[in-house]
Amino acid sequence: MHHILSRASYRSAVRATTTTLNGGAASGNRSKALPSLLQLGKLSVGGRRSVYSWRRTPTLTKIVATIGPVSEDFEPLQQVVDAGMRVMRINFSHATFEEAEKRLTNLRACKGKHAKACLGEHNLRAVLLDTQGPEIRTGNVEGGGKIELVQGSTMELTTNPDHREVGTAEKLFVSYRGLTGAVTAGSAILLDDGQVSLRVTDVREESVTCLVENSGTLKSRRGVNLPGAHVDLPALSEKDKIDISYGIQNDVDFVAASFVRKAEDVRSIRRFIEDIHSKFWPADHPTARIISKIENLEAVDNFDEILELSDGIMVARGDLGVEIPAQQVTNLQKKMVRACNRVGKPVIVATQMLESMQTNPRPTRAEVSDVTNAVYDGADAVMLSGESAQGKYPVESVEMMRCIIDEAESWKVSNPELVLPDEPEASMTSEMEGIASAAVHAAHSLKAKLIVVVTKKGHLARLVAKFRPNVPVMASCPDRKVGRQLILHRGLHPLVLDPPGPPGKQPLDAVNMAKCAGFCQAGDTIIVAYRDYDSPAKDLALKIITVRD
Repeated sequence: MHHILSRASYRSAVRATTTTLNGGAASGNRSKALPSLLQLGKLSVGGRRSVYSWRRTPTLTKIVATIGPVSEDFEPLQQVVDAGMRVMRINFSHATFEEAEKRLTNLRACKGKHAKACLGEHNLRAVLLDTQGPEIRTGNVEGGGKIELVQGSTMELTTNPDHREVGTAEKLFVSYRGLTGAVTAGSAILLDDGQVSLRVTDVREESVTCLVENSGTLKSRRGVNLPGAHVDLPALSEKDKIDISYGIQNDVDFVAASFVRKAEDVRSIRRFIEDIHSKFWPADHPTARIISKIENLEAVDNFDEILELSDGIMVARGDLGVEIPAQQVTNLQKKMVRACNRVGKPVIVATQMLESMQTNPRPTRAEVSDVTNAVYDGADAVMLSGESAQGKYPVESVEMMRCIIDEAESWKVSNPELVLPDEPEASMTSEMEGIASAAVHAAHSLKAKLIVVVTKKGHLARLVAKFRPNVPVMASCPDRKVGRQLILHRGLHPLVLDPPGPPGKQPLDAVNMAKCAGFCQAGDTIIVAYRDYDSPAKDLALKIITVRD
C-alpha cells in the first residue's frame, strides 16, 4: 500500500481561475454566517425567489423531491433544481408514462445553477422510480362516490370479485385473496391510511365480518393495512413490472421498491431488474440500484436481511406509522439510519417532513425539528412528497429544507459530542477500505476543506462516504450513471471527467475540477484518494496537498 502522507504540492496543480460557490466566505465561518431558525421563522415568502435561497455551498445531506403536476414543467423544475433538489422522485402510484416522460425530458434539460464553462455539463441529478408495490386496496364504491362508515356498525369485507364495483357501507371488496387466511377474530384492519379502524369479529371462506371502531368517510380504491399479519403477496405486481421496464429503458438510477417484506423480495426484484437491463443496455452499463422501502412490521422484523441485499433503504414513515404504533416510528427510524450508516449504504428519511408547506409558506416548528433530527441521526437524504409534487409552495419547500439541513449540519460540526454518530469501524479486510478510512481521518486531523476521490465505478467513493466525513467529498468519475448513483450518499458530490484523461493524470484533473467548481481555493488543504497508475503495482494512494494559485 502506497501512502504519501507528507504535505506536497501538485507541481503546477490547479491553475484554473479561483471561483467559490460560497461567494468567498471561508467555510470555517459558516456557522456564524448562517441565519438562525428563529430569524427564518419571522421571514415571509414572496414569489419564486424567496428569502430562503441564501445557501451558497452544497449540503452534505441530499434532498429527494417528488415531482408532480405543480413542478413538472420546465421553469418550476429548473427552480426546484436550483433550490437544491439532487434526486427527482417519480411516484408511479400516480404518474403515467406520459407524465414521467415529460419530467425526465425537462430534468435533463435543466442546467445547474452554478455550472461553469471549465467543467462543461457536470451538474448531475439522479432519478428515483418509486413503484406502487403490491398494495391491498378496497374496490370501487357503488356509484363512484363515497360511503359513510358509522362507529359501532358492522361491515363485511369480501374477496369475491363480483363485489369489486359495487361497494357499500355494509359490504366492500378487498383485493387481497389471502385476506381470510391472514386475519383472525380480534385482528385489526385499517382503511385509507388508518383513517378508519375495523376489528374482525368473524372469518368465513371468502369474507370477514368487522366492527367499525370509528366513524369516517371512504372513497373508492383506498389502501388497506393489516397490522401484524403475514401477507403473502408477490414482490412485484404486474403494474410494477411494466413501470420498472419503462424506467430501465429510460436509464433511471434507482428503483424504490414498495412494501418489501423479506430478503427474497429483494432478490426477486433484482433478478427482474437485471433481466430487463440486459435487454436494453450493455453489460458494463450500471444497473439501477434498489432502495428498499421499510413500511410494514414484517419488513422491520426482517430488516437486517433486507439491508444486506439492498443498495439502500427508505424509511417510509407514512405506511409504517399505520402498521405500527406511531410512537415507535421515531425509535425505529434512528435504529435503521444507524444500521445503514454502519454498513455504508444510503438511507432516505421520508414522508410528511414539511407537510404543512403544501398549503402554508412556512413549516411548523415541529417539522423543522423533524428534518433537523433526521440530519442529526445521520440520514443520507431527506425526501419531500406532496410538498414538491402538488403543494402551493414546491420551490419554497425545497429551499426551506435546504436551509434547515445547512443549519443542522453546521451545528452538528460545532457540537460533535452531542449529535455526531459513532464513526463506523473499518473492518480493514481490504486495502480500499483502509485507504477510505485513512482519507477521512486525515481530513479530520488536518482540518482539510475537501476530500477528492478518483473512482471508476464508485466503490472507493462510497467507502469514503461510509466513514462520515464532515467535509464534502468530490468524486471524480468517467461515467455519468456512476456519478448519478453516487449522489444519494451523504457528502458525495460527483463530477464527470468526460472524456477521462490518462489514468496517471486523472488526480490532477480532479483537483482542477474541484477548484473550478468552487469546492476549494488557493491555500486550502485537501486530501486526494486515488489509484497510483505510476507505481509498479498500481497501488491505492493518498496525497495531502495545499492548493496553489
